[in-house]
Amino acid sequence: MHLVLAGRRRLDPGGSELPDSESAVREAIWAAKDLMAEELRAGKPLIRDAAFEVALSDGTVVATVTFAAAADYG
Repeated sequence: MHLVLAGRRRLDPGGSELPDSESAVREAIWAAKDLMAEELRAGKPLIRDAAFEVALSDGTVVATVTFAAAADYG
């Protein structure tokens, strides 16, 4: 998952292997929620304009999970 924040794309060089893109999207949703929660606990404003790009090992982006959508998920 690559983080897109303030118009800058931060690549995840290590990545993680997941069984399918649906699992990867769920992982991106929870990672976004965790990051937003960390920032809130630190007294920082809620990040809603960032996103995680779910990419294959060859770099092909198969899904984008916005933090705004993650915040509203389940």
